[in-house]
Amino acid sequence: MFYKFFNHSIKSLTRNVRFDVNFVIKIISSLSIVYIYLAVLYLGLNFKSLFQMYWPNLDPVYGFNSILIYLLLIGMLLLYFFQRKISGDIIPYLHLPIFRSKIISYILVLTLLNFFNLGVILFIVPFSVKCILSTYGIPYFIFYLAGIFLMLIFVSYFVLILRNLNNITSFFILVPFGIVFLVFLLETVFHFSFETISNTVFQCLLRGNIFLILLIFFSVVGLLIANFLLLKNTIYSINSDEMDHLKSSSGSKATLFNSNIILYALLEIKLITRNKRLKGFLIIAIGFLFLFYYTLQNKQNGIYISFIMYIILSGIFGYIFSQYLFSWESSYFEFILSTKFNLLMYLKSKYIIYISFGFFVFLFYLPLIIQKKIDLHFFLTALFYNSCIGYFILFFMATFNRSRIDLNRNIFFNLQGYNGPQVIAIIVIIFLPFLMLLLLNTLMNVTQSLLIINLLCLFSLIFQKKWFKIILNQLLNRKYINLEGYRK
Repeated sequence: MFYKFFNHSIKSLTRNVRFDVNFVIKIISSLSIVYIYLAVLYLGLNFKSLFQMYWPNLDPVYGFNSILIYLLLIGMLLLYFFQRKISGDIIPYLHLPIFRSKIISYILVLTLLNFFNLGVILFIVPFSVKCILSTYGIPYFIFYLAGIFLMLIFVSYFVLILRNLNNITSFFILVPFGIVFLVFLLETVFHFSFETISNTVFQCLLRGNIFLILLIFFSVVGLLIANFLLLKNTIYSINSDEMDHLKSSSGSKATLFNSNIILYALLEIKLITRNKRLKGFLIIAIGFLFLFYYTLQNKQNGIYISFIMYIILSGIFGYIFSQYLFSWESSYFEFILSTKFNLLMYLKSKYIIYISFGFFVFLFYLPLIIQKKIDLHFFLTALFYNSCIGYFILFFMATFNRSRIDLNRNIFFNLQGYNGPQVIAIIVIIFLPFLMLLLLNTLMNVTQSLLIINLLCLFSLIFQKKWFKIILNQLLNRKYINLEGYRK
């Protein structure tokens, strides 16, 4: 049965009407992926010599074991956001007389066949043969590999259960971010050494600790059973939308949908978490936060450069998503305009989510603020400016974006949605406060200048209803022009 499932998957890929679209780019992407895997294999074969070039006095096994916990954490995030959804492959089988247990078993097996597991295996097997087999012997070599393979299975099934629970309620999108933030907080604020923990755990595997192996094994079995039971109960509704459930529950829910901003916010969260291109932008934004975490500690940047960086980072999520504010729904925007859809509530829900993203960025950089490596007043001013002025400017300019966007396409080699107005808007948003600070700082000190900017932001916030009215009127005035562009 499994052979038939895999055979059908290959045929559905090659016989798809979109298979020939951008065929050359697909070949280049495939060759790039093969090249990356070959590079990983080469790194595993030569890890010992490469490691000793930079750290000659450190044991390569010790060095690798110290970072393994971070590798698994990164793998969890990559799988959660980038692993291909398997639910679409099994929909045709749900209408056929096939036992649910067989379909679920197919899902559980296919979950393990992911890009992260393959990459780790291509590295860990030659690394273990070179560095562990010759030093620790065959029994401990087997123990070590078995422990790592079980951990890879644990991560894969943990991600699977999170994604399935996210189909039930969007609250579970916060779990992977919560785990990463907790690790980050414990290490930076409380100086909790995860490198030591990681090295201790994997050294226990090298010493043949049978209790640790059993603990990991039973944890995997527990996750396997939990996934099986969850899929068994939700397999026929795994792709159903929560809003369909709300609409079918009672007639009063439709009224709630028109008046409750929380439901619009849930729609926006699902839009971000369930579509490939938006998830790609989300990961890029998170990557920039980590990239600038150490750059911001350099006090030689100067107040103006630092202020620009604070503006970009505190609004990075909002700026990435809001420049395509209406183009994200371009495939069904005509339906939105033709139904009783509260556009004002729709705009406000997006605004609240982007402000919430800014607050999470503030929490992310809070350890640096506590250590006084980031000026609190500067950062809060940048955050306040984005929330009170920046997002409104970008919302307004987004009404001029009439480009259609395919949400299921990758962000790489994809220029859909890019146009002149959004570039102008980003430049205006970034350099407007910079010029204000530059001008005010010639007349008064930095603190007073920031207070003036805060007052202007507060004035803008007081008239936020006017902002929303202007944006909504502009959207309605351009709706036919934009719809013409969305149909292309």
